[in-house]
Amino acid sequence: MESLAPATLWPTFVLLFAVTPDAAAGRGGTVTGVQPIPDEVATAHRDRIEGLQQRLLGEPYLQARRLVRTSVGRLPLPGGDFEPAFADVHRVVHKSGAAVWEVWLAAPSQPMDAVRWAGWLDMEAADGLARRIWDRLAPSGAKAASTPEMMLPLAVLRYREGGLDHLIERHAHDLVKLLHRDTSPERFKARFVQNELEGDFCRREQGLSLLARNGALDVHAQPGPSPDADDADLPLPRSTLPLLVTLELLCLERAVLRSFLDRFTRGVYGTMDDLVQLRRDIFDGLEEYYGTLAKTHGYTAEATVRGEALFGIDDLFESVVDRLEALTFEITTRSQQSVSRLGFWLTTSFGAIETGFVAASIATWYYSSNLGAVLGWTIGVTLATALVISSLLRWRLKP
Repeated sequence: MESLAPATLWPTFVLLFAVTPDAAAGRGGTVTGVQPIPDEVATAHRDRIEGLQQRLLGEPYLQARRLVRTSVGRLPLPGGDFEPAFADVHRVVHKSGAAVWEVWLAAPSQPMDAVRWAGWLDMEAADGLARRIWDRLAPSGAKAASTPEMMLPLAVLRYREGGLDHLIERHAHDLVKLLHRDTSPERFKARFVQNELEGDFCRREQGLSLLARNGALDVHAQPGPSPDADDADLPLPRSTLPLLVTLELLCLERAVLRSFLDRFTRGVYGTMDDLVQLRRDIFDGLEEYYGTLAKTHGYTAEATVRGEALFGIDDLFESVVDRLEALTFEITTRSQQSVSRLGFWLTTSFGAIETGFVAASIATWYYSSNLGAVLGWTIGVTLATALVISSLLRWRLKP
């Protein structure tokens, strides 16, 4: 089979660049040098995604407006050697301020070439397509060496020359190479390739969905005419959209958790109100992790569970929860200290005032015609009593 000519495919790539709230605020939402996305394309994109989100996430989630999606613009590309001629850039902003740059790249039909496509997605290569696009997304004056919190490419391949088994028989190794963004000339072991392919969680007869730490792959084998004529001209098949939305939320989960962990590494500082607000923000930011992704849906549930493990989201979540317990302890300790201080001063004040009233009564008996002396005795005894009580309380409260 190695002697066969490479299969012809129609590849589309969606690059997901996730950034933390601080980085999102620093980069802003505008990109220089972009052209407007045609209205019909932008509208179709928004309607398809929002329609899917409503079915997948539910109306209450959408009403909460935890995600805001905008079309940024079309970025012209050189378009050489089978490369896409442009990139449509969209931006998804989470309620916490974390964001995902969503870049759509529709390439012309071409022979299967996993090494070339993996090179396009290589963030370490200065001439890589992903690296060039990311640098264009940076604002003027930003360091070109900066990297996103997470870069996850979704490669969508359409195959129309035969069935899925035929494609896998010819290009199983190439598909796994692309999944892992591996540009090296060395081949993977056959056992590793087989294990990766067995991780398919797609439920379509002629579909293949794989997820790895460095990327995601969605293959659609459509021998002959497309069964859905309307779907043939779309950048992504409709059946790919649930996976795309799932990956978006996974990227946002990681960016949100990373931002909380970064705040903890700077120490638990601030007023009591600051700490309470931080805890409130954490509970609110963890909404997506706790199951907003409709984990009862088999397809998205499996992708979500795999993604949270592969992308280190579970580990980040455990780290944030551990520090959240420390934050709760700090809030409780400060509250107890505040109550203790309040009780201390109340005890001192009421004790001194009560003693002052007694002193005033006695002084009035002896100095009925000298109000100055009565006032002096009252103030003196009150201050002396306050000093004695506060000293005794401080002594008792010492650890």
